[in-house]
Amino acid sequence: MAKTLNEIRSAFLDYFEKNDHKIVESSNLVPNNDPTLMFANSGMVQFKNVFTGLEKREYQRATTSQKCVRAGGKHNDLENVGYTPRHHTFFEMLGNFSFGDYFKDRAIELAWNLITKEFGLDKNRLYVTVYHDDDEAFNYWNI
Repeated sequence: MAKTLNEIRSAFLDYFEKNDHKIVESSNLVPNNDPTLMFANSGMVQFKNVFTGLEKREYQRATTSQKCVRAGGKHNDLENVGYTPRHHTFFEMLGNFSFGDYFKDRAIELAWNLITKEFGLDKNRLYVTVYHDDDEAFNYWNI
């Protein structure tokens, strides 16, 4: 059964809210507190000061649907806009974040349950890959 963008976004946010994440509204496309960025280009932009320790929030887990602009950067694929059906100038990045509460093992578990249980993808049709030097993720999957 095909789902609309709104249904996918809602299911994602609802799933993480059920797993003790606070739903945080998208921040502005032009970051208010970061002169190093012209635009929000990823979901974590609004939490940069939390990750660097400059800011504390009243929650340790968050989930968002952040409005973003593809404007270059580390993984610059700007030249693909208009040439592939998945590269757009404007997009929303769904994300879940932990601020010192959980790490890789719980993040993997949450993501796996989201795609296999909530979204109903057949686990037998999925391939799991990990970075070759990532012993934590490697051991988690018992590869």
